[in-house]
Amino acid sequence: MKKIIKYIISFAMIVSVLGQSVPLHTTTVYAKSTVSLPKAPDITGESAILIEADTGTVLYEKDPHKKMYPASITKIMTALLTLENCQLDEEVVYSKENIDSITIEDSNIGCQAGEKMSVKDCLYALMLASANETATALAEHISGSTEAFAQLMNQRAKEIGVTNTHFANANGLHDDNHYVCAYDMALIMKEAIQYPLFLDVIHSTEYTIPANNKRKEPYQSYQRHKMIFQTSEYYDADVIGGKTGYTDQAGKCLVTYAKRDDVSLICVVLKSEGDIVFNDTRALLDYGFENFRFVNVSENDTRFQTYSMDNLSSPFSNNRKTIMIDKDASIIVPKGVSISDLDTEVSFQLTDDSFATITYKYGDNVMGSAKIKYTDSGSTTEELSTDNGKEQTTTANHSAKTESSDSEKQSESKANTTQTTKKESSVHPLTIVMIILFVVIISAIVTILILHRRKINRIRAMKRIRRR
Repeated sequence: MKKIIKYIISFAMIVSVLGQSVPLHTTTVYAKSTVSLPKAPDITGESAILIEADTGTVLYEKDPHKKMYPASITKIMTALLTLENCQLDEEVVYSKENIDSITIEDSNIGCQAGEKMSVKDCLYALMLASANETATALAEHISGSTEAFAQLMNQRAKEIGVTNTHFANANGLHDDNHYVCAYDMALIMKEAIQYPLFLDVIHSTEYTIPANNKRKEPYQSYQRHKMIFQTSEYYDADVIGGKTGYTDQAGKCLVTYAKRDDVSLICVVLKSEGDIVFNDTRALLDYGFENFRFVNVSENDTRFQTYSMDNLSSPFSNNRKTIMIDKDASIIVPKGVSISDLDTEVSFQLTDDSFATITYKYGDNVMGSAKIKYTDSGSTTEELSTDNGKEQTTTANHSAKTESSDSEKQSESKANTTQTTKKESSVHPLTIVMIILFVVIISAIVTILILHRRKINRIRAMKRIRRR
């Protein structure tokens, strides 16, 4: 009887792995009591957000979806589209219409109509000197006009996943129909920092634009983000760079990318006051670095995985599957909090290498997610290693987060040795769901067979009566 039950459990798990009857819904497991993130600092900015740059986990927010005017932080999107659509040695020509549209009060580097600059030089002028005529020149170079470029900006923004943003120009000069929100700007910055050249540009304190057909002398561009200048009172060694912005309507805006050890943060502060925007940013960055850490999921949560091939053995097939959590998945959690303190939601959806996703929550805050993967038992160690290597492109910097996980795994191994009987008798929540599903299907089939048999018996009885 026990062997039959084991076969039923195994078959149900195989069915789920192969996606033949996987329910597309979410199941909450191990719900905890209501908790909250560490206390955050008060800031002057009207709207702000702090996210972890790799996972997108939100660590702090203040009206993050409120529509705000962005001023020159718009140029992050302009730079992103330039990197995606241009070669660095392409020649950009400044049009007369462009030059005539810039006033002396607008940030500029004194370009002239007909001036020619390389895309690379334009990127430094755009992000360091915040040159408005350079933003427009790049827009015209890429799309032919600022109107067409604005359409491209909005299209690309939708692809990134923003929902409360609309661009009307490439430089951020005020337009009532040109707005963003803090959360959307964080997502745009998250996309831009994937380009090494973008990081090089925003981390530069100065750049020399060489002489050209209209410029007889080189032009020195200086960075406006004061947190990367070692001589500045706002200097922060963790800050890699970002973009400033200001108009009367937008107030002081700042987008910043910073990294300390294995934690990368993006901070957006909108409509702050003067240099207070740097204090706001520093306070939020310190809050993130001092209160959160990364945890590798597979090394610290074994509730959703099984490494025993026998547990996934089908009595009707020689195929065997191994279920495991993505070894490269890491989530960010408050310091002093372990994975066992988090709520988990399991969403079932079959893909090429996974059939479910675990979402980890701390109270109402989503801290990250990890895929539940499956592999054939016939896969060699080298094949699995190769597959893992391909997936480490974006998360390799989190694969060895804490040395303590090794000791935890050794402790778990010892506990597993002494509690084999107990573990064999325990039933995984996912297994329970699959068993219930399997039992329902079998019950339905049995019911149909019984009804069919009764119908046949009635027909036979009527035939016997007629013969009499």
